[in-house]
Amino acid sequence: MIRYGGAVRRPGVFALLLVLLALALAVPSTASALRLVRVAGNLPNAVHVAASPRDGSLHVVGQDGRIWRLANGNRDLFLDIRHLVSFGGERGLFSIAFSPGYERNRHLFVNYTDNGGDVRVARFRASGDFTRARRATRRMIIDVEHSAHGNHNGGLVAFGPNGRLYLSVGDGGGSCDPGENAQDLGSRKGKLLSIAPGRLRAGWRKDGYGLRNPWRFSFDRATGRLYVGDVGQGRWEEISSVRAGRLGGTPENYMWDRFEGRERNGCDPAPRLRGPGDRIRPKHVYSHSLGCSVTGGHVYRGRRLPDRFRGWYFFGDYCSGRIWRLKLGDGGRLVRSARLVRNTAHNIASFGERRNGELLVVHRGGTIYRIARS
Repeated sequence: MIRYGGAVRRPGVFALLLVLLALALAVPSTASALRLVRVAGNLPNAVHVAASPRDGSLHVVGQDGRIWRLANGNRDLFLDIRHLVSFGGERGLFSIAFSPGYERNRHLFVNYTDNGGDVRVARFRASGDFTRARRATRRMIIDVEHSAHGNHNGGLVAFGPNGRLYLSVGDGGGSCDPGENAQDLGSRKGKLLSIAPGRLRAGWRKDGYGLRNPWRFSFDRATGRLYVGDVGQGRWEEISSVRAGRLGGTPENYMWDRFEGRERNGCDPAPRLRGPGDRIRPKHVYSHSLGCSVTGGHVYRGRRLPDRFRGWYFFGDYCSGRIWRLKLGDGGRLVRSARLVRNTAHNIASFGERRNGELLVVHRGGTIYRIARS
């Protein structure tokens, strides 16, 4: 909120016109070049959407433990694991990822908090006609103890360009990471983990650490570059990025909880940055004057929007409903700073991609939108 000191003066008509003209010029022209078009509604507690690699049908994840399949104008219950999921606050069912070989092996993976609050990933197998997931095929892939606090669970499973399954896990909750989990390479909390789905016995690998609550991340489908939206504590939300060629080497350190955004966070005692990993500084930060919980998005690679939008990374904020875009160059340098796309009244829980690269937006209130030209 902006406050002004001193007496308020009423401008003359000409001065007022000059102010309005200046404001109009200051707002990026692209802020009105795109709009949100409703795709589906009445989807309780929607937090994630993913397209089936087999037929493009959309699968909407409800935080309460249900997944809905949208195809041919119909909505059907694809999976119901409410009996396995603790739902409330930041706990629940968070996301779904389809195996790259889904049409052959029918495997899908879901991320949720169980009835004890632990973070879990389970694998299921779809029915022969791919219209539902068979609950009897459930196989546990990981269980991260997370019972002390109900928040900072992370929340995404997604396949990377190398065919590995990635999982984001938060630092365990509480202020200033009281367990110092994010910088502890012996802990799975505050990490970006990955596993080869065809070699589950090889276990999970730590690909990144020093994360607070990486609710949403994504891989650019054209370049494989990783983008991570890490939810901040008291002041800053951040977007970080790592090129595809660095995945799988020494894990990168995103520097929580010594830094929040680009600043020392003031946690006492100041934690020590650990490990040999490269220090990753965010490509973009924004303050809590613009929102309070970043929702990482996707790089646009579709064809329905004008060419000038291709290659831009779209992201938003859960609290303010704002949607922005920014662009990185081939070397990872920020070449176009964040620009406002839309200022909405939605609780933006996630972004998604159709098979053709068109972008979707998930409103926690139960509606799925697509980003379209005005």
